[in-house]
Amino acid sequence: MDKDRIIALVDRSPELVDRHDRAGWLNLFSTNAVVEDPVGGGPNRKGQDIRKGKDALSRFYDIFIGPNKIKFDVHQDIVAGDEMVREVSIHTTLPNGAITVVHSYLTYRIVEENGEPKIERMRAHWNLSKSALAMIKNSGFKGIVGSTVQFGMMIKVQGMKRIMEYFAVIYKGILNKGIKSANAFTTAVNAKDERAFARLLDTGATIHFPVGGNPISTDGFLKAAGKDARLEFKGLRSCGWFTSCVFDAKGGGLDKHGVVFFEFSPKSKKIVSVRFFWN
Repeated sequence: MDKDRIIALVDRSPELVDRHDRAGWLNLFSTNAVVEDPVGGGPNRKGQDIRKGKDALSRFYDIFIGPNKIKFDVHQDIVAGDEMVREVSIHTTLPNGAITVVHSYLTYRIVEENGEPKIERMRAHWNLSKSALAMIKNSGFKGIVGSTVQFGMMIKVQGMKRIMEYFAVIYKGILNKGIKSANAFTTAVNAKDERAFARLLDTGATIHFPVGGNPISTDGFLKAAGKDARLEFKGLRSCGWFTSCVFDAKGGGLDKHGVVFFEFSPKSKKIVSVRFFWN
């Protein structure tokens, strides 16, 4: 799919959010689209999970977008095939004036539906607990009141079962272990320590370096693509069974900046996939 069409589609989202165009925003998504925001907080499915006449994606809009003023500060966009990654800071002002800033890595998968590009899946990688605490710290009593009002709306619109699924992201998933593993990954790559590298990875794990190229087996990474590479990670965060961050990769003819995503096995807690995105 054409890169410019993908970026134009994704750019429409903050435009329509700013205009509070509910119908227009929902129309950006394909018939069976799924939004995970944050990842690990449960899916918001278009056309499914109907409650009081509204599907899950419509309810997501009504709680987290409709009542609020939201501005997006985009740091970088990366397109690879039918996928796009956007590093962004999202500034949200609640109805009572409380402000929260969420630093997130957004991933989009795009499909063509009836001749038009549509978002099939959007995942937002950010830390719910840290963002909630930061809002209370920065907005004080307004933050507490704003959070309480929003929680009340969630109960009314979503129901307790969905709320429990949403807040499970705080204590379920790879959490800090994922951050430690990602740091250990870059240490092993930079030291060319094959044993330490192998201990981090699950059987059959794959590395895309970058996404868009052929997957690399873990056995061959340090001997091929990663042979002369040195990695530096910043902005690490975990949600669900993913850890993500921005990176710089240099050496061996490389000088790349982008975003990398580690996916972990819920069973072994080891890395099953590493996906580097860069332009």
